[in-house]
Amino acid sequence: MQDDEERLSKTFWEVELRKLNDGLPRLKKPLAVLLREERPSYKNLSNEEVSFDKKELMEIARLVPQEKMDQISLPFIIIKESGSKKGVYVIQGNESERSILNSVLKKPKDNRFVYLPEVLELSKKYPSLIVFGFQF
Repeated sequence: MQDDEERLSKTFWEVELRKLNDGLPRLKKPLAVLLREERPSYKNLSNEEVSFDKKELMEIARLVPQEKMDQISLPFIIIKESGSKKGVYVIQGNESERSILNSVLKKPKDNRFVYLPEVLELSKKYPSLIVFGFQF
């Protein structure tokens, strides 16, 4: 009986977590490609087309050296890990992607962690470029 309840509970939470992460991208796109698109967008895990704001893309592009333009793929992903402390999030992505977000926040370029006030700052400044996920 206990095993059945545990399995059911685990299945329930797995389904709920998948729903929470439906907004994550199926595939991130390089900034250089997005800047050439007439209507820059990506598909999320729910198969919905999500548009980027062209002004936000241009603003981020000004922060990226030309030779690194292909190393930045969007959207930026910020993850809340279940085991992390309250208000602590992780920037998911490569070194170049973390470096750009950290430069906006005036933090060391190799920093992986951001805190709730910084998450709010980023999502206010670049609402179309940031997506959030949850990792259990």
